[in-house]
Amino acid sequence: MTELPQVPAQRCKFIHCKSMMVYGEDFASDPDFQAGMTDYWCLKTSRNSGPDQDEVTMEECSRPDRDCYQEY
Repeated sequence: MTELPQVPAQRCKFIHCKSMMVYGEDFASDPDFQAGMTDYWCLKTSRNSGPDQDEVTMEECSRPDRDCYQEY
């Protein structure tokens, strides 16, 4: 049986972290990347809060109902 390709989780295109800069879409394979322990920032604000003043995390920035969300 052939395995189906994995589809990455939806996220805002403006969320960023150091691992994404180095490893691109394979950022989870970075040995220094630890889910829940990574510092993310928004490319629109260059801060750890988005344009809506809410926190920038993978979970928060994967919510399409967020005003500043733009699908990757």
